[in-house]
Amino acid sequence: MRNIWRCIICLDAVLALTGCQAQSETDFSGITTANADESYEDTRELMGTVVMVRAYGQHAEDGVNAAFQRAEELEQIFSTTIDNTELNQVNKAAKAGEAVTLSDDCFQVVKAAMDFGRLTNGALDCTMGDLIDLWGIGTDHAAVPSQENIDALLRENGWQDVTLDETTQTVTFEDPAVTLHLGAIAKGYISDAMKETLEETGVTSAIMSLGGNVMTLGSKPDNSRWTVAVTDPFSPDELIATLKVSGQAVVTSGNYERYFEEDGVRYHHILDPSTGFPSDSDVVSTTIISDCGMNCDALSTATIILGAEKGMALINRMDGTEAVFIKTDGTILTSDHMAAYDLQEIGT
Repeated sequence: MRNIWRCIICLDAVLALTGCQAQSETDFSGITTANADESYEDTRELMGTVVMVRAYGQHAEDGVNAAFQRAEELEQIFSTTIDNTELNQVNKAAKAGEAVTLSDDCFQVVKAAMDFGRLTNGALDCTMGDLIDLWGIGTDHAAVPSQENIDALLRENGWQDVTLDETTQTVTFEDPAVTLHLGAIAKGYISDAMKETLEETGVTSAIMSLGGNVMTLGSKPDNSRWTVAVTDPFSPDELIATLKVSGQAVVTSGNYERYFEEDGVRYHHILDPSTGFPSDSDVVSTTIISDCGMNCDALSTATIILGAEKGMALINRMDGTEAVFIKTDGTILTSDHMAAYDLQEIGT
């Protein structure tokens, strides 16, 4: 688990440093016919989204199949929509006051989720599953809850109501109102695990798309970088920018991805833990670039809630992590070292 541990070590370093405070689309141009003949691609539905993996070289088919097998194993841990997944069982037992032993994968993701809660001062709170269920955004029963029902699920301590014991690898809920929901981080972890599996099978060039998460392994077969395009949040059928990466993750989150309308008002799925309502910050879309898909996933959600000033300040404190924010007024903001990724605005 080399890559995943590297992500966790990186996150721990950031926490020490800070003192604890679109779907993207991909351009496969530039690949020659000969290289394309050596590729293997598969697409499946996992974790509530469409997952595509394309790998190159003699180990491509074995690598893709192994990567999907690993993803399917992890779906049985982290999904909240499949009965008897580990996460659902943990929530049930921990709500009853038990100290629950977690698998290695589950422990690593829950720990990272709590660390990001600390890093973002609670902007990322993976303990408010009941509130997510109350809104039902993305389901056929989405509706605006009453203020009374929202207030009943808001907790003053937020993510701090979860206690982890690293020695016994157990989790305890300090408040029975806690429900872990890892949708803001698990998909990134899965992309890291799939990439590691591809490497272990001998694949050196691959690209994956998991909804708004893109993960790359190495460069294209012609040694050029992968081009990843960012959706225009104001016109989701259009693109607003492109960037180039090699061996990195690119994750985009936006308020246009899942939402419903009621009485002429649009309510999106990114809930602010401090209010219980969809975030109303000055940022509508964030794209995060890093070696670690899990970190990108968590930060893409948290920075929308933090807003432009606090969110970009956080990104600029993190080595090896860059970001593109799109504000409510259409302004595009970039982190200090985005030039390395050849960001090009569409139409400019």
